[in-house]
Amino acid sequence: MNLSVAKRIFCFILMVSIPAGAFAESDETLENPHLWKPTVKSVAVFKNGLGFFAREGDVNLRDGWCVTQEVPPAAFGTLAIYSTQDNHLVDIVGSGPGEIIEFDGNDAPTDSQYKRGRLESSKGLRVELSYTHKGIKKNAAGKIVSISDEFVVLETQNNSFAVPLEGIRKMQILDLPVRVHVDSDSKKKPEQTQLGMAYLRKGITWIPEYSIKILDDTTAELTLRGTLVNEAEDLIHSDVHFVVGVPHFLHTDYMAPIAVGQAIRTIGTATMPAQISKQIMNRAAIFGNNASNGGGALQFDMIEQEIGNTGGNIDQALGNLPKMQGPAASDYTVYTKTDMIIRKGEKAIVTLFVKKIKYSHIYRWSTPQSMKHFLVLHNNTDSAWTTGPYLAVSDYRPLSEDLLKYTPKGGKCEIPVTQAINISHQQTEKEIERKLKAHSPKSNTYLDLVTLEGELNLRNFEKETINIVVTVAVPGKPLSPSDDGLIRTDSSKLQLTQRAGSIRWEITLEPNESKTITYQYERYVNSG
Repeated sequence: MNLSVAKRIFCFILMVSIPAGAFAESDETLENPHLWKPTVKSVAVFKNGLGFFAREGDVNLRDGWCVTQEVPPAAFGTLAIYSTQDNHLVDIVGSGPGEIIEFDGNDAPTDSQYKRGRLESSKGLRVELSYTHKGIKKNAAGKIVSISDEFVVLETQNNSFAVPLEGIRKMQILDLPVRVHVDSDSKKKPEQTQLGMAYLRKGITWIPEYSIKILDDTTAELTLRGTLVNEAEDLIHSDVHFVVGVPHFLHTDYMAPIAVGQAIRTIGTATMPAQISKQIMNRAAIFGNNASNGGGALQFDMIEQEIGNTGGNIDQALGNLPKMQGPAASDYTVYTKTDMIIRKGEKAIVTLFVKKIKYSHIYRWSTPQSMKHFLVLHNNTDSAWTTGPYLAVSDYRPLSEDLLKYTPKGGKCEIPVTQAINISHQQTEKEIERKLKAHSPKSNTYLDLVTLEGELNLRNFEKETINIVVTVAVPGKPLSPSDDGLIRTDSSKLQLTQRAGSIRWEITLEPNESKTITYQYERYVNSG
C-alpha cells in the first residue's frame, strides 16, 4: 500500500467516527486566548427596574481583533465597548452571524501555512468549515481541538472529525456574533488589552425600607436596607450601586444598541472611574446598523437578531412588594455595596447605612378629626433619604409603620405615631350675627349673610412642652382669628355660596396648660 492510499484511508476513518475527546486537550489548553469573556464588575440599580451594568475582562488580540458572545439586551443608545487602557482605542465593533474567513487569495491567503496559523488562533472555538474533498464540496462543524500539518480535528458532542487542511475554503466562527478591534497610539498593534462594556438594561431593581429605633428623648437610630431583586444576570463579586433617583431614560422600550448615549455620560460619571467614563465619551465604538471601519479595514454589516438572556419577569418577581418608581430627586444619591454575589433569580436584603439622627414631636389637629401625634425626623446625615416603607419601634414595641417620604439632606420629615389621647381638644361653633336678605342673585331669590364664631379648647396632659399645629377649614370667608392665626382663602371657590378657606395656628403648650383660641367666618345661605 503506497503512502497516498494510506493517507486517504486514515482520513476516511477519521471522518467516519472518532470517539469524542480523542483529540481533546485539557479545558485550560482549549481556552481560546482571543475569546473575550467580560464579567460584571459593577451595576447601578434604579428603582424603576433598570440597571446600568459595567463589564470588564482581559483578552489577547489577533492582529488587534478578539471575539465575544456577549450581546446584552441593552436599551437603545446605551451600549458602549471601550478599552480601559489609555493608549488603546476600540475603533471597530462588528456584529453578525459570526466572523467569516474565505481562503480565496482575496480575503485571506490560500497557502497551508496561513490556514494553519488562522485555525490555530481559533482553537477551542466552535467553527463551521467549508472544504473540498475529492472534488466534492462539504461542510463540517464543531470545536477545533487539534491541528496537524494536514488535518484539523473538529469535536462535536458525540464524535470528532478530521478535515483535510488543504481543502478548506472557508471558516465561520459560530456562537460568537461580536468582533472587536483595538488600535493603539503606537505603531505596533496591541497584543493584549482589557476591554469594558457598559449598557443599560431591564430586569433588576431595588426596594428601600427603613427601621427607626428610638434611643432616648431626642435621638433615634435610622437603618436603611435595600431589597435587591435580580432577574437580569449573575453578579459574582460585583459592586452594586443602589441609586436614589431615577434619571430620564427615553428609549428603554427599544432594545437596539447603536451608540454611546446621554445615559452613559450622566450615570457613568457617578458609578465608574473617571478614566473609564472619559473613554466611553471620547473613544467608545459606535454599535449601529453599520460598524465604521475607521481606517480602511473590512466593514461588517449589523443584522437584527433575537438576543437571549433578556432577564426574567421583574413584575412577577416583585410579587406584592411595593414599587417605588417615581423620581426621588434631581440630584442622585448612591449607596454602594462591594463584592456582592447574587445570581439571576435571587433576592437579597442589604443594609446600606445605620445612622443616629435627631427627632422631635409635633401634634396636628385638623378639625373635625382627632388630634394626631407625629415624630419629626431631622436629616442631619450626609445624604438624602429616598422614599420607602418604615417600621418605628421603642423598647422593642412597635410605634408606627408607614411610608417615609423623600427627605433632602438638612430637611425634615414627619411620621405618624398615634392619636394624641393626652391632649384634650374640643371645637364648638355658634351663630353671632345674621343679615337677612343681604343679597339677591335673581328675582324672588334672597341670601342671608351669617357670621359664625368658633372656639377651640386645648389642654396639655403630657409631662413635656408640646407644639401643636391646628387647622380649621371653614365653609365661608375666614375673619379675625385670635392668637395670630393665618388665614387662607380657597381661590377656586369664589362664588358667594361656595366660598371656603382655612385658618392655621401654631401653638405651644406647657405641661398642664390650657388655651382657648377663637375664630370667625361669614357665609351666605338661602333665606328661610
